[in-house]
Order: sequence, then structure tokens, then C-alpha cells
Amino acid sequence: MHELGRRRVVRLACVPLLPAALLLTGCTSLQQPARTAAAGFYAAVSASRWDRACGYLAPETRSQLEQSAGSACPKALADEKLSDPGPVQKLSGAGTMAQVRFRQDTVFMAEFRHGWKVMAADCTPRPDKPYDCQIQG
Repeated sequence: MHELGRRRVVRLACVPLLPAALLLTGCTSLQQPARTAAAGFYAAVSASRWDRACGYLAPETRSQLEQSAGSACPKALADEKLSDPGPVQKLSGAGTMAQVRFRQDTVFMAEFRHGWKVMAADCTPRPDKPYDCQIQG
């Protein structure tokens, strides 16, 4: 699985705590590109296309990954040994933030000038605590 020492905690409370009414106003359909980008990230990981997968990472996330691994993004990402997250089950978000829940993973996305990027991936919810994420910025 994952080395415990490599896990990081991410505090992204704003997306999971969105009011239900806001989620019912059509914001989810506006976040469809976030879902596509999250799925693209995992498709690149699954195909071992590390350069392409790194292109889906937000700048801060990529920088943090490289710093903690002490290597360039493609090698650092390959060393993370991410598993298949399964199919997308739920998408929620508002504005420039989105949460994409796969069967076995949660990914936090943010919209940048050049599209949606992964802010945190391989995240596991913990009751009454922040998500525990393997990759984060």
C-alpha cells in the first residue's frame, strides 16, 4: 500500500462542506471539466505516462511532490505507486474548486487559467478530521 511516512494531510474543508442547495443549482454540471481532468490524470498514471500525468498537477502540488521526493515529477509520481481509483462516483464543487470521488479515491481539483488541475490526489476521508492525501500541494 502506501508508506505511512509519505502520507500527508490536506485541509480542504470548503468543498466537502458545501450546502446541499448550492450543489443542486447546477454547479456540478459546470464542474464536468474537473471530472474529465481527474479521470485524465488517472488514465495517464495507469498507462505509466508520467510526463502527461504531471501535466495534470497544479503547480504547487507538482512542486511539493518534487521537493518531498527529491526528484523530478515523472520519477516522483512513478515512485508514489498510485493504485487504480475505480470509476467516478460523485462530483461536487462550486466556482473554481471541485471534489471528484472515485470508488477508491477522492481527488481535489482547482480551475486555473489553463484548465482544471489536481490539487490533491489519493485522498482518504477520515471522520471528523481532514482528508489524508498521498499527493498534495
